[in-house]
Amino acid sequence: MRARRLSRLAGVLAVVALAGCGSSKKPESEDGTSQAFTTLKDATVTLFPGQCAGVVVEDGRHALTAAHCIDVAPGERQPVVLRSGRMLSGVVKVVDSVRDVAVIRFDEAAPVRPLHVATAMPLPGEGLLFFGRTDRPNEPQEVELKRLGRCPSLPGVPQALFTSLTGEKGDSGAPVVDRQLQVVGLVHGGAACSIATPTADMAPVLNTLVAELARPGTEQGVGGSGGAGQ
Repeated sequence: MRARRLSRLAGVLAVVALAGCGSSKKPESEDGTSQAFTTLKDATVTLFPGQCAGVVVEDGRHALTAAHCIDVAPGERQPVVLRSGRMLSGVVKVVDSVRDVAVIRFDEAAPVRPLHVATAMPLPGEGLLFFGRTDRPNEPQEVELKRLGRCPSLPGVPQALFTSLTGEKGDSGAPVVDRQLQVVGLVHGGAACSIATPTADMAPVLNTLVAELARPGTEQGVGGSGGAGQ
């Protein structure tokens, strides 16, 4: 009888141990997502004056935002504010009104982890992350890319991103990222700001701009090599 009780006790302890192992994995996953959102928020900037958002990318010296958020000409200055409240000044390098994407080059590297820009389009059904402007209360959002298609306000973009995100006025230019924290789009607008313009085509433009900094004196005008959108 005693041996049977000990056997049962061992079985109960084994079940408890397995349950404990299972429960420990969930917080790890949640911690990973939480850390991803922290990195996303740190890389997100607010244009000053604060009418739109943007994101620090690649080498930390460049930021992407929506072209319709830029009120100055290429070559003129556009300051941004980091989540910490620190202001960075920079020059508008590219304004691509067709794709609704613009690039700002900072005078110095932003003191945050920059995000890479995905070189390929995301696929419908893919899970994405979104936060929005960091200068106001927001909740992190795990969203879905519902479909790719044409948006009336982006006639030159055949595959705009239609997502399930819920944005607010002023979230234009805020990054939408994949699970690897690669920027796949920038909020453009639409119903509840759920439409984003894709950024994959900007990856080679950014590579050129980053390379220019390593070769002073080789810049081809204020728009950088290629002068996209000018």
